[in-house]
Amino acid sequence: MNSQAVKTHLLRKMPDILCFVCLVLVLWKASCLFFRAKRRRYLASLCPTEDALLLYKLTNYVEFGFLSHKALEFALFRTFAIPSISKLLHSTQQFCPSSILKRYDDTDILTQEFVLHHVDSHRGSLALQRLNFIHAHYNISNADLLYTLSLFVLEPIRFTAKFGYRNWTEGEKQAQFVVWHDIGKRMGIKHIPQNLEELEAFSRRYEAQKMVYSESNRVIGDATLDLLLSKVPVSFRPFARRVAYALFDERLAKAMGYPLQPYWVVWSVESIVRLCGGSFVRWCLPPRPIHWSTERIQLQETEEKQEVYKLRYDEYKPCIYPNGYKIAEVGNAPGGKVGKSGQGSLLCPLPWLSQNKIS
Repeated sequence: MNSQAVKTHLLRKMPDILCFVCLVLVLWKASCLFFRAKRRRYLASLCPTEDALLLYKLTNYVEFGFLSHKALEFALFRTFAIPSISKLLHSTQQFCPSSILKRYDDTDILTQEFVLHHVDSHRGSLALQRLNFIHAHYNISNADLLYTLSLFVLEPIRFTAKFGYRNWTEGEKQAQFVVWHDIGKRMGIKHIPQNLEELEAFSRRYEAQKMVYSESNRVIGDATLDLLLSKVPVSFRPFARRVAYALFDERLAKAMGYPLQPYWVVWSVESIVRLCGGSFVRWCLPPRPIHWSTERIQLQETEEKQEVYKLRYDEYKPCIYPNGYKIAEVGNAPGGKVGKSGQGSLLCPLPWLSQNKIS
């Protein structure tokens, strides 16, 4: 068969090929809609208080895993934009190139331990007490602690509303508040608002009053940005920095001493992120498997039968703890010591924990 005959044959078959492709696309989209509707029904069946920890995991690690992670990275810069926080962090001398990676992993490990386990469970409680011991070495105001806590609650919700394929449901927002409210209680933070609206109002007021430029803001911010962009090829880092700057709002950029980006740069960056994190996910992908909520930390048995844990993966190589870690040894403080757990009633007491609902 010569080339002309082949072309003629393909042209005749083209309508059939197009119909088949369209059918596949329609079936794929229908299956995505079906499974997303099924996932929504399952999430809606969970109680925002009794199932708060489970709903938190599914929302932050399954539904919006990437966006929630990036939201918390950008939330770091909002804390750095408060001079009382950045000056304290700068005084610790933990943001030099030789120690910032360890500090990042220490913070990440302790945070993962007490958000993936109930704050009154063995592991969650131990991580909180270790964090309290570290914080006790510094004069940190209650207001700064409460503001930082508010960002862990609010930033994933805001980031996803702007760039995600859907908004969080009221139940998911409430579960987010419950988990971090209880963490704040065990950290000994006082005057925690009793609902999400009051917490957001406090956070906005605090930023309006306290988020101003300081040289320490810029120093801490630059060190952290260097770490987050460490995997980007050197020749592309100036461009990557502009992308990061474009995701800062005006108040945050001014407080950090970063240049405001032109409107077209901000629009382009936000559109690309919204396309990847929202439109593409909404129209082209089914929901992520529910087992993706599995913890990134696991128990590693040792010869001494001591409690040594190990990261399942680490985004920032090399791993600071390649052979695992003991919770009471994590952080820049004398090892083997923990602080006291804050008192107060929790919104989600330990007996309500419902891990058995993961299927």
